[in-house]
Amino acid sequence: MKRVATAGGLLVLLVLTIACVGGCRSAASSSNATTGGGEAGASGQAAAGASTGVQWVTVRDAREQAFSIQVPQGWKTYGGLFRYSNIDARMVVDMTSPDGLTNLRVGDATIPPYRVPGPFLKQGPGVAPYVTAKVFATKYGQARFASMCQGLVVTKSDDMAPKFHPAQQGISHTTGGDVYFSCTKNGAPMDAYVYAETMLMGPGGPGSSWLVVSLASVIAPAAQGTAAGALLQHAGASLAMNPAWTQMQDRLNNQAIQQINASTQATIAATNAENSREQGMISALNNDSFNDVINGVQSTTDASGQKYITPLGTGGTQWVNGNNQVVESGLSPGAGFSQLSSAGN
Repeated sequence: MKRVATAGGLLVLLVLTIACVGGCRSAASSSNATTGGGEAGASGQAAAGASTGVQWVTVRDAREQAFSIQVPQGWKTYGGLFRYSNIDARMVVDMTSPDGLTNLRVGDATIPPYRVPGPFLKQGPGVAPYVTAKVFATKYGQARFASMCQGLVVTKSDDMAPKFHPAQQGISHTTGGDVYFSCTKNGAPMDAYVYAETMLMGPGGPGSSWLVVSLASVIAPAAQGTAAGALLQHAGASLAMNPAWTQMQDRLNNQAIQQINASTQATIAATNAENSREQGMISALNNDSFNDVINGVQSTTDASGQKYITPLGTGGTQWVNGNNQVVESGLSPGAGFSQLSSAGN
Protein backbone atom coordinates (compact mmCIF):
# COMPACT_ATOMS: atom_id res chain seq x y z
CA MET A 1 0.00 0.00 0.00
CA LYS A 2 1.24 3.51 -0.77
CA ARG A 3 1.62 6.10 1.96
CA VAL A 4 1.09 9.80 1.25
CA ALA A 5 3.99 12.05 2.24
CA THR A 6 3.50 15.80 2.72
CA ALA A 7 5.73 18.75 1.80
CA GLY A 8 6.18 22.37 3.43
CA GLY A 9 -17.85 11.61 -17.24
CA LEU A 10 -17.34 10.87 -20.50
CA LEU A 11 -15.01 8.13 -21.76
CA VAL A 12 -13.13 9.07 -24.92
CA LEU A 13 -13.65 6.23 -27.37
CA LEU A 14 -13.42 7.58 -30.87
CA VAL A 15 -10.20 9.57 -31.10
CA LEU A 16 -7.03 7.93 -32.42
CA THR A 17 -4.02 9.83 -31.06
CA ILE A 18 -1.11 10.08 -33.48
CA ALA A 19 1.58 12.56 -32.46
CA CYS A 20 3.27 14.69 -35.12
CA VAL A 21 5.98 17.29 -35.26
CA GLY A 22 6.89 19.03 -38.49
CA GLY A 23 3.75 17.58 -40.16
CA CYS A 24 2.26 14.17 -40.96
CA ARG A 25 1.68 12.82 -44.45
CA SER A 26 0.11 9.69 -45.91
CA ALA A 27 2.44 7.05 -47.27
CA ALA A 28 2.19 6.93 -51.06
CA SER A 29 2.49 3.14 -51.06
CA SER A 30 3.65 0.26 -48.92
CA SER A 31 6.91 0.04 -50.88
CA ASN A 32 7.63 3.73 -50.34
CA ALA A 33 7.06 3.35 -46.62
CA THR A 34 9.66 0.61 -46.58
CA THR A 35 12.31 2.14 -48.81
CA GLY A 36 12.04 5.78 -47.84
CA GLY A 37 9.98 7.07 -50.75
CA GLY A 38 12.33 6.73 -53.73
CA GLU A 39 14.10 9.83 -55.06
CA ALA A 40 12.10 12.26 -52.91
CA GLY A 41 12.94 10.28 -49.78
CA ALA A 42 16.61 10.05 -50.74
CA SER A 43 16.90 13.79 -51.42
CA GLY A 44 15.20 14.58 -48.11
CA GLN A 45 17.62 12.30 -46.26
CA ALA A 46 20.59 13.88 -48.01
CA ALA A 47 19.49 17.39 -47.09
CA ALA A 48 18.95 16.43 -43.46
CA GLY A 49 22.31 14.64 -43.37
CA ALA A 50 24.12 17.67 -44.74
CA SER A 51 22.71 19.96 -42.03
CA THR A 52 22.96 17.59 -39.05
CA GLY A 53 25.81 15.23 -39.90
CA VAL A 54 23.70 12.05 -39.67
CA GLN A 55 22.36 9.54 -42.18
CA TRP A 56 18.70 8.51 -42.10
CA VAL A 57 17.03 5.14 -42.43
CA THR A 58 13.31 4.48 -42.79
CA VAL A 59 11.64 2.06 -40.40
CA ARG A 60 8.08 0.78 -40.28
CA ASP A 61 5.82 -0.02 -37.38
CA ALA A 62 6.28 -3.77 -36.93
CA ARG A 63 3.09 -4.33 -34.94
CA GLU A 64 0.41 -3.24 -37.42
CA GLN A 65 2.39 -1.60 -40.26
CA ALA A 66 0.53 1.58 -39.30
CA PHE A 67 3.26 4.07 -40.20
CA SER A 68 6.82 4.60 -41.35
CA ILE A 69 9.31 7.17 -40.08
CA GLN A 70 12.92 8.12 -40.72
CA VAL A 71 15.36 7.71 -37.80
CA PRO A 72 19.08 8.53 -37.51
CA GLN A 73 21.21 5.61 -38.67
CA GLY A 74 23.13 3.93 -35.83
CA TRP A 75 20.90 5.36 -33.08
CA LYS A 76 19.11 3.14 -30.55
CA THR A 77 15.46 3.20 -31.60
CA TYR A 78 12.36 1.57 -30.16
CA GLY A 79 8.62 2.04 -30.35
CA GLY A 80 5.72 1.41 -32.67
CA LEU A 81 1.96 1.41 -32.39
CA PHE A 82 0.51 0.14 -29.11
CA ARG A 83 -3.16 -0.84 -29.19
CA TYR A 84 -5.15 -0.68 -25.97
CA SER A 85 -8.51 -1.31 -27.63
CA ASN A 86 -10.03 -1.25 -31.10
CA ILE A 87 -10.36 2.52 -30.86
CA ASP A 88 -7.43 3.44 -28.62
CA ALA A 89 -4.17 3.09 -30.56
CA ARG A 90 -1.10 5.12 -29.49
CA MET A 91 2.33 5.49 -31.03
CA VAL A 92 5.83 6.28 -29.84
CA VAL A 93 9.19 6.39 -31.59
CA ASP A 94 12.14 6.96 -29.25
CA MET A 95 15.64 7.61 -30.62
CA THR A 96 18.89 7.83 -28.59
CA SER A 97 22.28 8.89 -29.99
CA PRO A 98 25.24 6.47 -29.77
CA ASP A 99 26.80 8.53 -26.94
CA GLY A 100 23.52 8.41 -25.00
CA LEU A 101 23.35 12.21 -24.58
CA THR A 102 20.73 13.15 -27.18
CA ASN A 103 17.23 11.68 -27.10
CA LEU A 104 14.36 12.38 -29.50
CA ARG A 105 10.81 11.19 -29.02
CA VAL A 106 7.77 11.45 -31.29
CA GLY A 107 4.56 10.56 -29.46
CA ASP A 108 4.33 8.65 -26.18
CA ALA A 109 2.21 5.52 -25.84
CA THR A 110 2.01 5.88 -22.04
CA ILE A 111 -0.29 8.92 -22.32
CA PRO A 112 -3.96 7.80 -22.18
CA PRO A 113 -7.15 9.72 -22.92
CA TYR A 114 -8.27 11.53 -19.76
CA ARG A 115 -11.62 12.06 -18.11
CA VAL A 116 -12.12 15.14 -15.95
CA PRO A 117 -12.67 14.24 -12.27
CA GLY A 118 -15.87 15.06 -10.45
CA PRO A 119 -17.83 14.18 -7.30
CA PHE A 120 -18.13 10.52 -8.37
CA LEU A 121 -14.88 10.23 -10.32
CA LYS A 122 -11.63 10.77 -8.41
CA GLN A 123 -8.21 11.62 -9.82
CA GLY A 124 -6.09 8.64 -10.78
CA PRO A 125 -4.98 6.71 -13.87
CA GLY A 126 -6.80 8.20 -16.85
CA VAL A 127 -8.56 10.79 -14.68
CA ALA A 128 -7.07 14.30 -14.37
CA PRO A 129 -8.20 17.93 -14.61
CA TYR A 130 -8.01 19.38 -18.11
CA VAL A 131 -4.90 21.41 -18.90
CA THR A 132 -3.93 23.46 -21.93
CA ALA A 133 -1.10 22.28 -24.15
CA LYS A 134 1.44 24.63 -22.56
CA VAL A 135 0.64 23.38 -19.07
CA PHE A 136 0.72 19.77 -20.23
CA ALA A 137 4.06 20.29 -22.00
CA THR A 138 5.49 21.72 -18.76
CA LYS A 139 4.29 18.80 -16.65
CA TYR A 140 5.36 16.27 -19.25
CA GLY A 141 8.84 17.79 -19.53
CA GLN A 142 9.24 17.72 -15.75
CA ALA A 143 8.27 14.05 -15.70
CA ARG A 144 10.32 13.04 -18.72
CA PHE A 145 13.55 14.95 -18.12
CA ALA A 146 13.88 15.11 -14.31
CA SER A 147 15.52 11.67 -14.19
CA MET A 148 17.77 12.44 -17.19
CA CYS A 149 19.52 15.52 -15.79
CA GLN A 150 19.77 17.67 -12.67
CA GLY A 151 18.38 21.09 -11.74
CA LEU A 152 15.67 21.08 -14.39
CA VAL A 153 14.09 24.53 -14.87
CA VAL A 154 11.71 26.06 -17.40
CA THR A 155 13.41 28.79 -19.44
CA LYS A 156 10.55 29.68 -21.79
CA SER A 157 6.96 28.61 -22.43
CA ASP A 158 4.38 29.78 -24.95
CA ASP A 159 0.77 29.23 -25.89
CA MET A 160 0.36 28.98 -29.65
CA ALA A 161 -2.11 28.07 -32.35
CA PRO A 162 -2.04 24.28 -32.82
CA LYS A 163 -0.01 23.26 -35.87
CA PHE A 164 -1.59 19.92 -36.69
CA HIS A 165 -5.18 20.00 -35.43
CA PRO A 166 -7.65 22.88 -35.95
CA ALA A 167 -8.35 24.94 -32.83
CA GLN A 168 -12.13 24.58 -33.43
CA GLN A 169 -14.88 26.01 -31.30
CA GLY A 170 -17.93 24.58 -29.57
CA ILE A 171 -18.08 21.09 -28.11
CA SER A 172 -14.35 20.51 -28.66
CA HIS A 173 -11.30 22.71 -29.10
CA THR A 174 -7.54 22.22 -29.34
CA THR A 175 -4.67 24.24 -27.86
CA GLY A 176 -0.98 24.23 -28.76
CA GLY A 177 2.05 25.06 -26.67
CA ASP A 178 5.77 24.52 -26.29
CA VAL A 179 8.20 24.69 -23.39
CA TYR A 180 11.99 25.01 -23.23
CA PHE A 181 14.00 23.60 -20.32
CA SER A 182 17.60 23.74 -19.12
CA CYS A 183 19.47 21.45 -16.73
CA THR A 184 22.86 19.84 -16.26
CA LYS A 185 24.15 16.29 -16.66
CA ASN A 186 27.42 15.41 -14.96
CA GLY A 187 28.08 19.15 -14.72
CA ALA A 188 27.54 19.83 -18.44
CA PRO A 189 24.66 22.08 -19.56
CA MET A 190 21.71 20.43 -21.30
CA ASP A 191 18.73 21.83 -23.22
CA ALA A 192 15.32 20.18 -23.57
CA TYR A 193 12.08 20.96 -25.41
CA VAL A 194 8.47 19.72 -25.57
CA TYR A 195 5.76 20.54 -28.11
CA ALA A 196 2.19 19.44 -27.37
CA GLU A 197 -1.40 19.84 -28.46
CA THR A 198 -4.32 18.94 -26.20
CA MET A 199 -7.95 18.55 -27.26
CA LEU A 200 -10.84 19.16 -24.86
CA MET A 201 -14.26 17.63 -25.48
CA GLY A 202 -16.92 19.27 -23.35
CA PRO A 203 -17.00 22.43 -21.20
CA GLY A 204 -13.95 21.41 -19.15
CA GLY A 205 -15.65 20.35 -15.93
CA PRO A 206 -16.91 16.96 -14.74
CA GLY A 207 -18.24 14.92 -17.63
CA SER A 208 -15.66 16.34 -20.04
CA SER A 209 -12.79 14.42 -21.62
CA TRP A 210 -9.43 15.49 -23.03
CA LEU A 211 -6.45 13.94 -24.72
CA VAL A 212 -3.03 14.74 -26.15
CA VAL A 213 -3.27 14.77 -29.95
CA SER A 214 0.32 15.84 -30.78
CA LEU A 215 3.49 15.38 -28.76
CA ALA A 216 7.22 15.58 -29.48
CA SER A 217 10.24 16.15 -27.23
CA VAL A 218 14.04 16.30 -27.28
CA ILE A 219 16.91 16.59 -24.81
CA ALA A 220 20.54 17.20 -25.83
CA PRO A 221 23.78 18.86 -24.71
CA ALA A 222 23.29 22.63 -24.92
CA ALA A 223 25.96 22.97 -27.60
CA GLN A 224 24.04 20.53 -29.80
CA GLY A 225 20.54 21.83 -29.04
CA THR A 226 19.92 23.47 -32.43
CA ALA A 227 21.10 20.38 -34.35
CA ALA A 228 18.99 18.10 -32.14
CA GLY A 229 15.94 20.26 -32.81
CA ALA A 230 16.56 19.89 -36.55
CA LEU A 231 16.74 16.12 -36.16
CA LEU A 232 13.44 16.03 -34.28
CA GLN A 233 11.78 18.19 -36.92
CA HIS A 234 13.06 15.96 -39.73
CA ALA A 235 11.92 12.77 -38.01
CA GLY A 236 8.47 14.21 -37.35
CA ALA A 237 8.09 15.50 -40.89
CA SER A 238 8.97 12.05 -42.27
CA LEU A 239 6.16 10.32 -40.37
CA ALA A 240 3.88 8.68 -42.98
CA MET A 241 0.66 6.85 -42.19
CA ASN A 242 -0.17 3.69 -44.14
CA PRO A 243 -3.46 4.35 -46.04
CA ALA A 244 -4.52 0.70 -45.71
CA TRP A 245 -4.10 0.88 -41.94
CA THR A 246 -5.98 4.20 -41.80
CA GLN A 247 -8.90 2.65 -43.67
CA MET A 248 -8.89 -0.31 -41.29
CA GLN A 249 -8.92 2.02 -38.29
CA ASP A 250 -11.79 4.03 -39.79
CA ARG A 251 -13.79 0.81 -40.01
CA LEU A 252 -13.09 0.03 -36.37
CA ASN A 253 -14.14 3.55 -35.38
CA ASN A 254 -17.39 3.23 -37.36
CA GLN A 255 -18.11 -0.12 -35.72
CA ALA A 256 -17.56 1.49 -32.33
CA ILE A 257 -20.03 4.26 -33.19
CA GLN A 258 -22.66 1.65 -34.06
CA GLN A 259 -22.00 -0.23 -30.85
CA ILE A 260 -22.26 2.96 -28.80
CA ASN A 261 -25.54 3.85 -30.45
CA ALA A 262 -26.84 0.37 -29.64
CA SER A 263 -25.57 0.13 -26.07
CA THR A 264 -23.27 2.82 -24.68
CA GLN A 265 -22.83 1.24 -21.28
CA ALA A 266 -22.01 -2.19 -22.71
CA THR A 267 -19.41 -0.69 -25.03
CA ILE A 268 -17.72 1.23 -22.20
CA ALA A 269 -17.57 -1.91 -20.06
CA ALA A 270 -16.05 -3.93 -22.91
CA THR A 271 -13.51 -1.20 -23.67
CA ASN A 272 -12.45 -0.95 -20.03
CA ALA A 273 -11.98 -4.71 -19.86
CA GLU A 274 -9.84 -4.69 -23.00
CA ASN A 275 -7.79 -1.77 -21.66
CA SER A 276 -7.02 -3.79 -18.54
CA ARG A 277 -5.80 -6.75 -20.58
CA GLU A 278 -3.55 -4.54 -22.68
CA GLN A 279 -1.92 -2.62 -19.82
CA GLY A 280 1.08 -4.97 -19.62
CA MET A 281 2.00 -4.22 -23.23
CA ILE A 282 3.46 -0.80 -22.47
CA SER A 283 5.95 -2.15 -19.90
CA ALA A 284 8.26 -3.09 -22.79
CA LEU A 285 8.83 0.59 -23.48
CA ASN A 286 10.51 1.24 -20.12
CA ASN A 287 8.83 4.64 -20.32
CA ASP A 288 8.13 7.38 -17.78
CA SER A 289 5.29 6.86 -15.27
CA PHE A 290 2.89 9.69 -16.02
CA ASN A 291 -0.43 9.09 -14.31
CA ASP A 292 0.90 10.41 -10.98
CA VAL A 293 2.93 13.18 -12.59
CA ILE A 294 0.00 14.86 -14.30
CA ASN A 295 -1.39 15.28 -10.78
CA GLY A 296 1.93 16.61 -9.45
CA VAL A 297 3.25 13.57 -7.57
CA GLN A 298 5.68 10.69 -8.06
CA SER A 299 6.21 7.20 -6.62
CA THR A 300 9.34 6.79 -4.44
CA THR A 301 10.81 4.33 -1.93
CA ASP A 302 13.16 4.64 1.03
CA ALA A 303 16.08 2.32 1.83
CA SER A 304 13.76 -0.22 3.52
CA GLY A 305 11.56 -0.49 0.45
CA GLN A 306 8.67 1.47 1.96
CA LYS A 307 6.71 3.18 -0.81
CA TYR A 308 5.73 6.85 -0.69
CA ILE A 309 3.80 9.20 -2.96
CA THR A 310 5.79 12.45 -2.87
CA PRO A 311 5.43 15.83 -4.58
CA LEU A 312 7.10 16.11 -7.99
CA GLY A 313 10.39 17.96 -7.46
CA THR A 314 12.94 19.40 -9.87
CA GLY A 315 15.09 16.29 -10.13
CA GLY A 316 17.11 16.78 -6.94
CA THR A 317 17.52 14.25 -4.12
CA GLN A 318 14.47 13.87 -1.85
CA TRP A 319 14.50 12.91 1.85
CA VAL A 320 11.70 11.82 4.19
CA ASN A 321 11.46 11.68 7.99
CA GLY A 322 9.24 9.76 10.39
CA ASN A 323 6.51 12.39 10.08
CA ASN A 324 6.30 11.82 6.31
CA GLN A 325 7.79 15.26 5.66
CA VAL A 326 9.62 15.41 2.33
CA VAL A 327 12.56 17.74 1.70
CA GLU A 328 14.48 18.14 -1.57
CA SER A 329 18.16 18.76 -0.89
CA GLY A 330 21.56 17.81 -2.25
CA LEU A 331 22.66 16.95 1.32
CA SER A 332 20.85 15.20 4.16
CA PRO A 333 18.57 17.67 6.00
CA GLY A 334 19.60 16.12 9.31
CA ALA A 335 18.97 13.27 11.71
CA GLY A 336 15.83 11.26 11.13
CA PHE A 337 15.75 11.76 7.34
CA SER A 338 16.09 8.87 4.90
CA GLN A 339 16.95 9.28 1.24
CA LEU A 340 14.19 8.52 -1.29
CA SER A 341 14.66 7.10 -4.74
CA SER A 342 12.33 6.65 -7.71
CA ALA A 343 10.17 3.56 -7.31
CA GLY A 344 11.17 2.65 -10.84
CA ASN A 345 14.89 2.50 -10.02
